Amino acid sequence: MIIQTEPADLLMVRYKLYFNQQCADPEDPWVLTYLQEHGLEPRRQLNEEHDGVPYQVLHFGQCYLGRHVEAIGALYQRGIEHTILAQHIEKLLTETDDATVRVAAAALDTAALHTATAELAAQLHATARFEAAEDSLRVAIDAPVVVHAFLAIQRPISSI
Repeated sequence: MIIQTEPADLLMVRYKLYFNQQCADPEDPWVLTYLQEHGLEPRRQLNEEHDGVPYQVLHFGQCYLGRHVEAIGALYQRGIEHTILAQHIEKLLTETDDATVRVAAAALDTAALHTATAELAAQLHATARFEAAEDSLRVAIDAPVVVHAFLAIQRPISSI
């Protein structure tokens, strides 16, 4: 999801939430569920294309969305953390010294590895530590925790 703000009437702000229709971000279902649970209907809903990518765009006014902006921002932040953690986990699995783990990770096709790292990111989010760097976010998590969790989700797959 992309959040964009633009000036509106009387010193107000318009919030535009962009949802990629080809490749959803981790926070997309969380934000859409939040909007639905709180009965928040967009003022306007459009379909736009940017660089060949279709987006669903929801427009909200500042007064209407006001007290919900912080919660939506927190879901957005968690989605960013989830993405960075999944990328970090993939790197740990493919570059680990543990040959068993490296081989198991290499045996997965790209989609299966992506699914596994996304699942692990959701499972291990609470144990990860996130630090704001200059223009990025860094993640730290103990490699043995990741390896143990990865091997645990691989057992049911390999026993099928």
